[in-house]
Amino acid sequence: MKMSRQFFDPRFQLREHRQSHVLACILFWSVLSYVAISRVLVNGAEVQGHSMMPTLADGDRVFLNLWLYRIVDPHRGDVIALDVPGYDGASVKRVVALPGETVQVRDGAVFVNGHELDEPYLPPGIITRSGALSTNVYQVADDCYFVLGDNRDDSLDSRRFGAVSRSWIRGRVAGLGFAEFRY
Repeated sequence: MKMSRQFFDPRFQLREHRQSHVLACILFWSVLSYVAISRVLVNGAEVQGHSMMPTLADGDRVFLNLWLYRIVDPHRGDVIALDVPGYDGASVKRVVALPGETVQVRDGAVFVNGHELDEPYLPPGIITRSGALSTNVYQVADDCYFVLGDNRDDSLDSRRFGAVSRSWIRGRVAGLGFAEFRY
């Protein structure tokens, strides 16, 4: 009994042993904190591809806010990272329509619920082609989001694979230095 108390009582420990216990504790809590932060709160990513030009360029490094969508729903205009089943890696896209809304691409523009979407983040003169949607009206299912890349001519997005399930969304892209739009 006396032996175990001596192990925990700093008066009975050698200075070197106390230092190694402190270092072991610091290492343990550092690793645990890193894992918790990178899996739950925030994570870094590198953009690969040109689908979000000019907002994000190939090779840009971004932060993903992993916890935000645990407490709030994505908003129109949010730039998100998502996993699309059947495609390699994460994709970065912009939310343009929310659950229950209708989307139509016609005359080179995106219409949500029958109103042309104001997209100030796109360069002037960008034309949005309808892709697989044709000019049909698309109804976004509950718990799904319609996403598009900002580089409309070079983006694999909801025009091709449909609205994305909320469960596919990893997090919101944050800390970019570009203007974030919310409407």
